Amino acid sequence: MKSPHSSVRQLADALQQQAVTAGSTTPSVRGADWRLATVQTINGNGTIVTADGITVRRLETYTLPLVGDVIAVTQSSSGNWLALGRLSSGDPGWTTAALGTGYTQGNTTSQGNNNGPIRYRRINWQGGWWMEWDGGATRASGAQTANVLSAALSSTFRPAARASFVAPRNATSITGVSLSTSVVHSVKVDFDTDGTVSLISAAAGDVDTQWFSLKGFRYPLT
Repeated sequence: MKSPHSSVRQLADALQQQAVTAGSTTPSVRGADWRLATVQTINGNGTIVTADGITVRRLETYTLPLVGDVIAVTQSSSGNWLALGRLSSGDPGWTTAALGTGYTQGNTTSQGNNNGPIRYRRINWQGGWWMEWDGGATRASGAQTANVLSAALSSTFRPAARASFVAPRNATSITGVSLSTSVVHSVKVDFDTDGTVSLISAAAGDVDTQWFSLKGFRYPLT
């Protein structure tokens, strides 16, 4: 038979454990805290729902959330939840582009192009997803086609609307005009929603584009 003192100690221990448990789960007791969570649902009002069923409001910098994102979430002492943002999954790395007929990667000094091969990557910048390009290519005379690439980019890398840039190219004089007084040294490049990359007005002849560079081009994906 247990003594009265033993029963009192057991009751005190049980109450203490309950208090510890309640304190560890009650924001007003334990204070602010943070942890990792996985995104399960994305709502249209700026909130997400985690895999364990918690609705969390995103910070303005956490844009374009994706289901499956591993994120850092924090809870205030008053019980409010915030999604701080997505954790890095590592350097996305560059993909070297496969070029269409008549184009060769610009990784030599041939025709003055030493920009390295054309390559691209999808990056998260300033809270949004962007496409970034690097390198250049040389072009055979008259070889301009509808796509600089051998195939259209996958939908993951296409802009939401056409992205147009002015690209540096070989300097060529215009017919009847001295190279020292007038020169063509740029060409328009269109990154289109169908995944093609096109040189615009890259005519054959005296203004033929022999090399061009896409280094530093960046466009939003949404």
